[in-house]
Amino acid sequence: MARLHPSSRRTIRQYIHRLLLPMFAAMAVVIVVLTVVLLSVNRRYASVLACANTAADFNKEFKSTIDLEMYNHVIQPRTEHSEENLPTRELDNAELVLRRLADETTLSDNRWRVQSMLDMCRNLRMYMLEIARTESYDLRMELLDRNIRGETGLTRLIENYMHDFLGDEVRELARLRGEISRQTTAIIAISALALILLCAILFGYSVRVSRSITRPIRDLSLKAERFGADHFTGLPVDTKITEFRTLDATFDKMAGRIDSLMEKQRQDQQSLHRAELELLQAQINPHFLYNTLDSIAILAESGRSDDVVNMVTSLSSFFRSSLNNGEDIISLRSELVQAKSYLEIQQIRYSDILTYRLSVPEDIQDCRVPKLILQPLIENALYHGIKNRRGRGLIEITGEKRDGGIVLTVRDNGAGMTAEKLSQLQAGIYEEHHSGLGLKNVHQRIRLYCGEPYGLSFESEAGKGTAVTLFMPLDGVPSGPKEETK
Repeated sequence: MARLHPSSRRTIRQYIHRLLLPMFAAMAVVIVVLTVVLLSVNRRYASVLACANTAADFNKEFKSTIDLEMYNHVIQPRTEHSEENLPTRELDNAELVLRRLADETTLSDNRWRVQSMLDMCRNLRMYMLEIARTESYDLRMELLDRNIRGETGLTRLIENYMHDFLGDEVRELARLRGEISRQTTAIIAISALALILLCAILFGYSVRVSRSITRPIRDLSLKAERFGADHFTGLPVDTKITEFRTLDATFDKMAGRIDSLMEKQRQDQQSLHRAELELLQAQINPHFLYNTLDSIAILAESGRSDDVVNMVTSLSSFFRSSLNNGEDIISLRSELVQAKSYLEIQQIRYSDILTYRLSVPEDIQDCRVPKLILQPLIENALYHGIKNRRGRGLIEITGEKRDGGIVLTVRDNGAGMTAEKLSQLQAGIYEEHHSGLGLKNVHQRIRLYCGEPYGLSFESEAGKGTAVTLFMPLDGVPSGPKEETK
Protein backbone atom coordinates (compact mmCIF):
# COMPACT_ATOMS: atom_id res chain seq x y z
CA MET A 1 0.00 0.00 0.00
CA ALA A 2 1.38 3.39 -1.00
CA ARG A 3 2.37 5.60 1.93
CA LEU A 4 0.58 8.95 2.18
CA HIS A 5 2.06 12.08 3.62
CA PRO A 6 0.73 12.59 7.18
CA SER A 7 -0.76 15.95 6.23
CA SER A 8 -2.96 14.26 3.60
CA ARG A 9 -4.51 11.83 6.11
CA ARG A 10 -7.65 12.62 8.06
CA THR A 11 -9.88 10.67 10.42
CA ILE A 12 -13.60 10.20 9.89
CA ARG A 13 -14.22 12.44 12.87
CA GLN A 14 -12.24 15.25 11.25
CA TYR A 15 -14.20 14.89 8.01
CA ILE A 16 -17.52 14.94 9.85
CA HIS A 17 -16.48 17.84 12.08
CA ARG A 18 -15.51 19.91 9.06
CA LEU A 19 -18.92 19.14 7.57
CA LEU A 20 -21.10 19.60 10.63
CA LEU A 21 -19.46 22.25 12.81
CA PRO A 22 -20.40 25.23 10.59
CA MET A 23 -23.97 23.95 10.32
CA PHE A 24 -24.24 23.38 14.06
CA ALA A 25 -22.79 26.78 14.86
CA ALA A 26 -25.25 28.59 12.60
CA MET A 27 -28.17 26.52 13.86
CA ALA A 28 -27.15 27.10 17.47
CA VAL A 29 -27.14 30.87 17.00
CA VAL A 30 -30.56 30.79 15.36
CA ILE A 31 -32.02 28.48 18.00
CA VAL A 32 -30.62 30.50 20.90
CA VAL A 33 -32.00 33.78 19.55
CA LEU A 34 -35.36 32.21 18.73
CA THR A 35 -35.58 30.53 22.13
CA VAL A 36 -34.72 33.66 24.10
CA VAL A 37 -37.22 35.81 22.24
CA LEU A 38 -40.04 33.29 22.34
CA LEU A 39 -39.48 32.36 25.97
CA SER A 40 -39.58 36.01 26.98
CA VAL A 41 -42.82 36.72 25.15
CA ASN A 42 -44.37 33.37 26.10
CA ARG A 43 -43.59 33.98 29.74
CA ARG A 44 -45.45 37.26 29.58
CA TYR A 45 -48.28 35.63 27.63
CA ALA A 46 -48.60 32.82 30.19
CA SER A 47 -48.67 35.31 33.04
CA VAL A 48 -51.40 37.40 31.41
CA LEU A 49 -53.38 34.27 30.51
CA ALA A 50 -53.24 32.99 34.09
CA CYS A 51 -54.33 36.40 35.33
CA ALA A 52 -57.25 36.48 32.89
CA ASN A 53 -58.38 32.96 33.84
CA THR A 54 -58.30 33.84 37.53
CA ALA A 55 -60.29 37.00 36.92
CA ALA A 56 -62.86 35.11 34.81
CA ASP A 57 -63.38 32.50 37.53
CA PHE A 58 -63.71 35.23 40.15
CA ASN A 59 -66.21 37.27 38.15
CA LYS A 60 -68.38 34.26 37.40
CA GLU A 61 -69.22 33.43 41.03
CA PHE A 62 -68.43 36.35 43.34
CA LYS A 63 -71.56 38.51 43.04
CA SER A 64 -74.12 35.70 42.94
CA THR A 65 -72.52 33.91 45.88
CA ILE A 66 -72.27 36.98 48.15
CA ASP A 67 -75.74 38.24 47.23
CA LEU A 68 -77.37 34.89 47.92
CA GLU A 69 -75.51 34.30 51.17
CA MET A 70 -76.34 37.77 52.47
CA TYR A 71 -80.01 37.43 51.47
CA ASN A 72 -80.25 34.17 53.39
CA HIS A 73 -78.58 35.90 56.31
CA VAL A 74 -81.00 38.84 56.24
CA ILE A 75 -84.18 36.76 56.26
CA GLN A 76 -83.09 34.73 59.27
CA PRO A 77 -83.95 35.92 62.81
CA ARG A 78 -81.22 37.69 64.74
CA THR A 79 -79.33 35.66 67.34
CA GLU A 80 -76.18 36.10 69.32
CA HIS A 81 -74.40 34.13 66.58
CA SER A 82 -75.58 36.25 63.66
CA GLU A 83 -72.14 37.81 63.07
CA GLU A 84 -70.53 34.38 62.99
CA ASN A 85 -72.94 33.25 60.26
CA LEU A 86 -71.86 35.99 57.84
CA PRO A 87 -70.29 34.72 54.54
CA THR A 88 -66.89 36.09 55.52
CA ARG A 89 -65.09 33.03 54.18
CA GLU A 90 -66.18 33.87 50.63
CA LEU A 91 -65.01 37.42 51.19
CA ASP A 92 -61.64 36.21 52.52
CA ASN A 93 -61.19 34.01 49.46
CA ALA A 94 -62.08 36.92 47.19
CA GLU A 95 -59.44 39.13 48.85
CA LEU A 96 -56.83 36.38 48.39
CA VAL A 97 -57.68 36.17 44.70
CA LEU A 98 -57.48 39.96 44.33
CA ARG A 99 -54.05 40.09 45.98
CA ARG A 100 -52.83 37.37 43.65
CA LEU A 101 -54.15 39.32 40.68
CA ALA A 102 -52.31 42.40 41.94
CA ASP A 103 -49.07 40.41 41.85
CA GLU A 104 -49.73 38.80 38.46
CA THR A 105 -51.02 41.68 36.33
CA THR A 106 -48.55 43.77 34.36
CA LEU A 107 -50.99 46.61 33.56
CA SER A 108 -50.97 49.75 35.73
CA ASP A 109 -54.72 50.38 35.21
CA ASN A 110 -55.50 46.89 36.41
CA ARG A 111 -53.32 47.32 39.49
CA TRP A 112 -55.41 50.38 40.33
CA ARG A 113 -58.62 48.43 39.73
CA VAL A 114 -57.46 45.59 42.01
CA GLN A 115 -56.60 48.05 44.78
CA SER A 116 -60.02 49.66 44.40
CA MET A 117 -61.72 46.27 44.61
CA LEU A 118 -59.77 45.47 47.78
CA ASP A 119 -61.03 48.74 49.30
CA MET A 120 -64.57 47.79 48.26
CA CYS A 121 -64.17 44.41 49.93
CA ARG A 122 -63.21 46.12 53.18
CA ASN A 123 -66.26 48.36 52.93
CA LEU A 124 -68.37 45.33 52.06
CA ARG A 125 -67.19 43.61 55.21
CA MET A 126 -68.27 46.65 57.28
CA TYR A 127 -71.72 46.69 55.64
CA MET A 128 -72.11 42.99 56.33
CA LEU A 129 -71.34 43.56 60.01
CA GLU A 130 -73.81 46.45 60.09
CA ILE A 131 -76.55 44.22 58.69
CA ALA A 132 -75.71 41.46 61.18
CA ARG A 133 -76.12 43.93 64.08
CA THR A 134 -79.42 45.40 62.82
CA GLU A 135 -82.53 44.01 64.50
CA SER A 136 -85.17 45.32 62.06
CA TYR A 137 -85.86 43.04 59.11
CA ASP A 138 -86.98 45.92 56.88
CA LEU A 139 -83.87 47.94 57.70
CA ARG A 140 -81.65 44.94 57.03
CA MET A 141 -83.30 44.43 53.66
CA GLU A 142 -82.89 48.12 52.84
CA LEU A 143 -79.19 48.04 53.77
CA LEU A 144 -78.74 44.89 51.69
CA ASP A 145 -80.32 46.42 48.58
CA ARG A 146 -78.65 49.81 48.93
CA ASN A 147 -75.11 48.86 49.96
CA ILE A 148 -74.52 45.31 48.73
CA ARG A 149 -76.63 43.77 45.98
CA GLY A 150 -78.38 46.72 44.39
CA GLU A 151 -77.40 48.38 41.14
CA THR A 152 -75.15 50.71 43.11
CA GLY A 153 -74.16 48.06 45.63
CA LEU A 154 -70.59 46.98 46.19
CA THR A 155 -70.93 43.52 44.62
CA ARG A 156 -72.15 45.15 41.40
CA LEU A 157 -69.27 47.66 41.48
CA ILE A 158 -66.73 44.88 42.09
CA GLU A 159 -68.25 42.87 39.24
CA ASN A 160 -67.99 45.87 36.89
CA TYR A 161 -64.40 46.58 37.93
CA MET A 162 -63.47 42.91 37.39
CA HIS A 163 -65.19 42.99 34.00
CA ASP A 164 -63.02 45.96 32.99
CA PHE A 165 -59.98 44.20 34.45
CA LEU A 166 -60.70 41.10 32.40
CA GLY A 167 -61.25 43.14 29.23
CA ASP A 168 -57.85 44.82 29.55
CA GLU A 169 -56.15 41.47 30.18
CA VAL A 170 -57.81 39.93 27.10
CA ARG A 171 -56.68 42.88 24.98
CA GLU A 172 -53.15 42.44 26.35
CA LEU A 173 -53.32 38.76 25.40
CA ALA A 174 -54.31 39.67 21.85
CA ARG A 175 -51.44 42.16 21.64
CA LEU A 176 -48.91 39.63 22.91
CA ARG A 177 -50.19 36.99 20.53
CA GLY A 178 -49.71 39.35 17.63
CA GLU A 179 -46.22 40.19 18.87
CA ILE A 180 -45.36 36.49 19.14
CA SER A 181 -46.67 35.88 15.63
CA ARG A 182 -44.66 38.75 14.16
CA GLN A 183 -41.45 37.78 15.94
CA THR A 184 -41.87 34.13 15.03
CA THR A 185 -42.45 34.98 11.38
CA ALA A 186 -39.38 37.21 11.29
CA ILE A 187 -37.15 34.65 12.97
CA ILE A 188 -38.41 31.85 10.74
CA ALA A 189 -37.72 33.94 7.65
CA ILE A 190 -34.20 34.80 8.83
CA SER A 191 -33.57 31.17 9.81
CA ALA A 192 -34.78 29.93 6.44
CA LEU A 193 -32.48 32.30 4.56
CA ALA A 194 -29.53 31.34 6.75
CA LEU A 195 -30.22 27.64 6.27
CA ILE A 196 -30.55 28.00 2.52
CA LEU A 197 -27.20 29.76 2.29
CA LEU A 198 -25.57 27.29 4.65
CA CYS A 199 -26.98 24.29 2.79
CA ALA A 200 -25.76 25.67 -0.54
CA ILE A 201 -22.25 26.07 0.87
CA LEU A 202 -22.18 22.68 2.55
CA PHE A 203 -23.78 20.69 -0.24
CA GLY A 204 -20.70 20.50 -2.42
CA TYR A 205 -18.44 19.69 0.52
CA SER A 206 -20.83 17.04 1.86
CA VAL A 207 -20.89 15.22 -1.48
CA ARG A 208 -17.08 15.01 -1.48
CA VAL A 209 -16.97 13.90 2.16
CA SER A 210 -19.68 11.27 1.69
CA ARG A 211 -17.84 9.78 -1.28
CA SER A 212 -14.60 9.65 0.67
CA ILE A 213 -16.43 7.64 3.37
CA THR A 214 -18.81 5.44 1.37
CA ARG A 215 -16.29 4.30 -1.25
CA PRO A 216 -13.88 2.62 1.21
CA ILE A 217 -16.87 1.17 3.12
CA ARG A 218 -18.07 -0.43 -0.10
CA ASP A 219 -14.58 -1.78 -0.85
CA LEU A 220 -14.25 -3.18 2.68
CA SER A 221 -17.69 -4.80 2.37
CA LEU A 222 -16.69 -6.54 -0.85
CA LYS A 223 -13.47 -7.66 0.78
CA ALA A 224 -15.43 -9.04 3.76
CA GLU A 225 -17.71 -10.98 1.40
CA ARG A 226 -14.67 -12.55 -0.23
CA PHE A 227 -13.28 -13.46 3.18
CA GLY A 228 -16.62 -15.02 4.08
CA ALA A 229 -16.25 -17.23 1.00
CA ASP A 230 -12.79 -18.34 2.28
CA HIS A 231 -10.86 -16.02 -0.05
CA PHE A 232 -8.47 -14.41 2.41
CA THR A 233 -6.49 -12.30 -0.05
CA GLY A 234 -7.44 -9.02 -1.67
CA LEU A 235 -6.19 -5.70 -3.00
CA PRO A 236 -5.57 -2.84 -0.56
CA VAL A 237 -8.40 -0.35 -0.12
CA ASP A 238 -7.58 3.03 -1.66
CA THR A 239 -8.46 5.67 0.96
CA LYS A 240 -7.00 8.67 2.78
CA ILE A 241 -9.04 8.07 5.93
CA THR A 242 -6.96 6.78 8.81
CA GLU A 243 -9.60 4.43 10.27
CA PHE A 244 -10.20 2.65 6.97
CA ARG A 245 -6.48 2.26 6.34
CA THR A 246 -6.13 0.74 9.81
CA LEU A 247 -9.07 -1.60 9.23
CA ASP A 248 -7.70 -2.73 5.90
CA ALA A 249 -4.22 -3.26 7.32
CA THR A 250 -5.52 -5.50 10.16
CA PHE A 251 -8.25 -7.29 8.22
CA ASP A 252 -5.99 -10.04 6.89
CA LYS A 253 -4.52 -10.68 10.35
CA MET A 254 -7.99 -10.97 11.84
CA ALA A 255 -9.13 -13.44 9.17
CA GLY A 256 -6.17 -15.69 9.95
CA ARG A 257 -7.09 -15.87 13.63
CA ILE A 258 -10.84 -16.43 13.28
CA ASP A 259 -10.75 -20.25 13.26
CA SER A 260 -8.54 -20.54 16.33
CA LEU A 261 -10.58 -17.96 18.25
CA MET A 262 -13.88 -19.70 17.43
CA GLU A 263 -12.48 -23.04 18.59
CA LYS A 264 -11.24 -21.44 21.80
CA GLN A 265 -14.64 -19.87 22.34
CA ARG A 266 -16.38 -23.24 22.01
CA GLN A 267 -14.01 -24.76 24.54
CA ASP A 268 -14.47 -21.84 26.94
CA GLN A 269 -18.27 -22.10 26.62
CA GLN A 270 -18.21 -25.78 27.53
CA SER A 271 -15.95 -25.04 30.49
CA LEU A 272 -18.31 -22.29 31.61
CA HIS A 273 -21.31 -24.61 31.40
CA ARG A 274 -19.49 -27.25 33.44
CA ALA A 275 -18.61 -24.63 36.06
CA GLU A 276 -22.23 -23.46 36.16
CA LEU A 277 -23.43 -27.02 36.67
CA GLU A 278 -20.98 -27.60 39.47
CA LEU A 279 -22.03 -24.35 41.15
CA LEU A 280 -25.73 -25.16 40.85
CA GLN A 281 -25.13 -28.64 42.25
CA ALA A 282 -23.13 -27.25 45.17
CA GLN A 283 -25.94 -24.87 46.12
CA ILE A 284 -28.51 -27.54 47.01
CA ASN A 285 -26.76 -29.97 49.39
CA PRO A 286 -25.74 -27.43 52.11
CA HIS A 287 -29.24 -25.90 52.07
CA PHE A 288 -30.93 -29.30 52.50
CA LEU A 289 -28.37 -30.53 55.05
CA TYR A 290 -28.86 -27.44 57.21
CA ASN A 291 -32.64 -27.91 57.35
CA THR A 292 -32.33 -31.63 58.11
CA LEU A 293 -29.76 -31.19 60.90
CA ASP A 294 -31.97 -28.50 62.37
CA SER A 295 -34.86 -30.98 62.39
CA ILE A 296 -32.68 -33.67 64.02
CA ALA A 297 -31.70 -31.22 66.74
CA ILE A 298 -35.36 -30.40 67.43
CA LEU A 299 -36.28 -34.10 67.60
CA ALA A 300 -33.35 -34.85 69.90
CA GLU A 301 -34.34 -32.03 72.26
CA SER A 302 -37.88 -33.44 72.31
CA GLY A 303 -36.63 -36.90 73.29
CA ARG A 304 -37.89 -38.55 70.09
CA SER A 305 -34.91 -40.89 69.77
CA ASP A 306 -36.60 -43.34 67.38
CA ASP A 307 -37.43 -40.50 65.00
CA VAL A 308 -33.85 -39.23 65.28
CA VAL A 309 -32.54 -42.69 64.29
CA ASN A 310 -34.97 -42.93 61.37
CA MET A 311 -34.14 -39.42 60.17
CA VAL A 312 -30.36 -39.99 60.41
CA THR A 313 -30.77 -43.28 58.52
CA SER A 314 -32.80 -41.55 55.78
CA LEU A 315 -30.27 -38.71 55.64
CA SER A 316 -27.45 -41.24 55.26
CA SER A 317 -29.33 -42.96 52.47
CA PHE A 318 -30.00 -39.60 50.80
CA PHE A 319 -26.35 -38.54 50.71
CA ARG A 320 -25.10 -42.03 49.83
CA SER A 321 -27.28 -41.82 46.74
CA SER A 322 -26.17 -38.23 46.11
CA LEU A 323 -22.47 -39.14 46.08
CA ASN A 324 -22.87 -41.68 43.27
CA ASN A 325 -19.10 -41.96 42.84
CA GLY A 326 -18.86 -38.23 42.11
CA GLU A 327 -21.11 -38.41 39.03
CA ASP A 328 -23.67 -35.70 38.34
CA ILE A 329 -25.83 -37.93 36.13
CA ILE A 330 -27.66 -40.79 37.82
CA SER A 331 -30.54 -43.10 36.98
CA LEU A 332 -34.08 -41.98 37.63
CA ARG A 333 -34.34 -44.99 39.95
CA SER A 334 -31.58 -43.58 42.17
CA GLU A 335 -33.18 -40.13 42.04
CA LEU A 336 -36.46 -41.64 43.25
CA VAL A 337 -34.59 -43.28 46.14
CA GLN A 338 -33.21 -39.87 47.08
CA ALA A 339 -36.66 -38.32 46.80
CA LYS A 340 -38.17 -41.04 48.98
CA SER A 341 -35.43 -40.56 51.59
CA TYR A 342 -36.15 -36.84 51.64
CA LEU A 343 -39.90 -37.46 52.00
CA GLU A 344 -39.29 -39.87 54.86
CA ILE A 345 -37.18 -37.23 56.61
CA GLN A 346 -39.86 -34.59 56.18
CA GLN A 347 -42.67 -36.98 57.15
CA ILE A 348 -40.96 -37.57 60.49
CA ARG A 349 -40.87 -33.84 61.06
CA TYR A 350 -44.35 -33.10 59.72
CA SER A 351 -46.13 -36.36 60.48
CA ASP A 352 -49.38 -34.57 61.30
CA ILE A 353 -49.73 -32.80 57.94
CA LEU A 354 -47.77 -34.77 55.33
CA THR A 355 -48.40 -37.94 53.34
CA TYR A 356 -46.78 -38.88 50.04
CA ARG A 357 -47.16 -41.27 47.12
CA LEU A 358 -44.72 -42.30 44.35
CA SER A 359 -46.03 -43.69 41.08
CA VAL A 360 -43.36 -43.90 38.37
CA PRO A 361 -43.41 -46.73 35.78
CA GLU A 362 -40.49 -49.19 35.82
CA ASP A 363 -39.81 -48.78 32.11
CA ILE A 364 -38.55 -45.21 32.56
CA GLN A 365 -36.64 -45.62 35.84
CA ASP A 366 -33.38 -46.51 34.04
CA CYS A 367 -33.40 -43.14 32.28
CA ARG A 368 -30.36 -40.99 33.12
CA VAL A 369 -31.14 -37.68 34.83
CA PRO A 370 -29.20 -34.99 36.72
CA LYS A 371 -29.17 -35.78 40.41
CA LEU A 372 -31.21 -33.73 42.88
CA ILE A 373 -33.94 -32.62 40.48
CA LEU A 374 -36.93 -33.90 42.48
CA GLN A 375 -35.94 -32.88 46.01
CA PRO A 376 -36.17 -29.09 45.36
CA LEU A 377 -39.63 -29.59 43.79
CA ILE A 378 -40.80 -31.63 46.78
CA GLU A 379 -39.39 -29.03 49.17
CA ASN A 380 -41.25 -26.28 47.33
CA ALA A 381 -44.50 -28.28 47.46
CA LEU A 382 -44.06 -28.84 51.21
CA TYR A 383 -43.05 -25.37 52.35
CA HIS A 384 -45.20 -23.32 49.98
CA GLY A 385 -48.15 -25.65 49.53
CA ILE A 386 -48.79 -28.21 52.26
CA LYS A 387 -47.69 -26.03 55.20
CA ASN A 388 -50.04 -23.25 54.09
CA ARG A 389 -53.22 -25.35 54.15
CA ARG A 390 -55.32 -26.78 56.94
CA GLY A 391 -55.33 -30.52 57.55
CA ARG A 392 -53.22 -33.31 56.12
CA GLY A 393 -51.73 -32.76 52.72
CA LEU A 394 -50.54 -35.11 49.98
CA ILE A 395 -47.45 -34.86 47.78
CA GLU A 396 -47.60 -37.17 44.76
CA ILE A 397 -44.75 -37.94 42.35
CA THR A 398 -45.77 -39.44 39.00
CA GLY A 399 -43.99 -40.18 35.75
CA GLU A 400 -44.91 -41.05 32.18
CA LYS A 401 -43.79 -40.92 28.57
CA ARG A 402 -45.35 -38.04 26.69
CA ASP A 403 -44.64 -35.92 23.57
CA GLY A 404 -41.47 -37.85 22.78
CA GLY A 405 -39.98 -37.29 26.24
CA ILE A 406 -40.25 -38.17 29.90
CA VAL A 407 -42.59 -36.18 32.12
CA LEU A 408 -42.15 -36.17 35.90
CA THR A 409 -44.80 -34.35 37.95
CA VAL A 410 -44.67 -33.29 41.60
CA ARG A 411 -48.23 -32.46 42.62
CA ASP A 412 -49.56 -31.23 45.97
CA ASN A 413 -53.04 -30.42 47.23
CA GLY A 414 -51.80 -27.43 49.24
CA ALA A 415 -52.62 -23.75 49.21
CA GLY A 416 -51.94 -23.22 45.51
CA MET A 417 -51.53 -19.74 44.11
CA THR A 418 -53.36 -17.06 42.18
CA ALA A 419 -52.91 -16.54 38.45
CA GLU A 420 -50.84 -13.43 39.18
CA LYS A 421 -48.44 -15.27 41.48
CA LEU A 422 -48.23 -18.14 38.99
CA SER A 423 -47.23 -15.67 36.26
CA GLN A 424 -44.57 -14.19 38.55
CA LEU A 425 -43.20 -17.68 39.27
CA GLN A 426 -43.04 -18.54 35.58
CA ALA A 427 -41.35 -15.20 34.84
CA GLY A 428 -38.78 -16.01 37.51
CA ILE A 429 -37.98 -19.35 35.89
CA TYR A 430 -38.04 -18.44 32.21
CA GLU A 431 -36.83 -14.85 32.38
CA GLU A 432 -34.33 -15.57 35.17
CA HIS A 433 -35.76 -13.29 37.81
CA HIS A 434 -35.63 -14.32 41.45
CA SER A 435 -38.07 -17.16 42.00
CA GLY A 436 -36.55 -19.32 44.74
CA LEU A 437 -33.23 -21.15 44.64
CA GLY A 438 -34.50 -24.70 44.15
CA LEU A 439 -36.90 -24.28 41.23
CA LYS A 440 -34.59 -21.99 39.27
CA ASN A 441 -31.68 -24.33 40.01
CA VAL A 442 -33.44 -27.38 38.57
CA HIS A 443 -34.72 -25.48 35.52
CA GLN A 444 -31.27 -24.09 34.70
CA ARG A 445 -29.54 -27.45 35.05
CA ILE A 446 -32.05 -29.17 32.76
CA ARG A 447 -31.66 -26.35 30.20
CA LEU A 448 -27.84 -26.52 30.41
CA TYR A 449 -27.86 -30.29 29.83
CA CYS A 450 -30.69 -30.58 27.32
CA GLY A 451 -31.45 -27.11 25.93
CA GLU A 452 -34.96 -25.99 24.99
CA PRO A 453 -37.84 -26.90 25.26
CA TYR A 454 -36.91 -29.01 28.27
CA GLY A 455 -37.24 -27.76 31.84
CA LEU A 456 -40.04 -26.89 34.26
CA SER A 457 -43.65 -25.82 33.77
CA PHE A 458 -46.34 -25.00 36.32
CA GLU A 459 -50.07 -25.37 36.93
CA SER A 460 -51.79 -24.03 40.03
CA GLU A 461 -55.13 -22.91 41.38
CA ALA A 462 -55.61 -21.06 44.63
CA GLY A 463 -56.95 -23.35 47.35
CA LYS A 464 -56.57 -26.52 45.25
CA GLY A 465 -52.83 -27.10 44.92
CA THR A 466 -49.91 -26.88 42.51
CA ALA A 467 -48.34 -29.22 39.95
CA VAL A 468 -44.73 -28.77 38.81
CA THR A 469 -43.91 -30.71 35.65
CA LEU A 470 -40.34 -31.62 34.63
CA PHE A 471 -39.88 -32.44 30.93
CA MET A 472 -36.71 -34.27 29.77
CA PRO A 473 -35.63 -36.19 26.64
CA LEU A 474 -36.82 -39.78 26.32
CA ASP A 475 -33.23 -41.05 26.17
CA GLY A 476 -32.24 -39.07 29.25
CA VAL A 477 -29.78 -36.24 29.50
CA PRO A 478 -26.34 -36.32 27.86
CA SER A 479 -23.21 -36.75 29.98
CA GLY A 480 -22.13 -33.13 29.54
CA PRO A 481 -23.74 -29.71 29.01
CA LYS A 482 -25.42 -29.05 25.67
CA GLU A 483 -23.46 -26.72 23.39
CA GLU A 484 -25.23 -23.49 22.52
CA THR A 485 -26.25 -23.06 18.90
CA LYS A 486 -24.27 -20.24 17.26
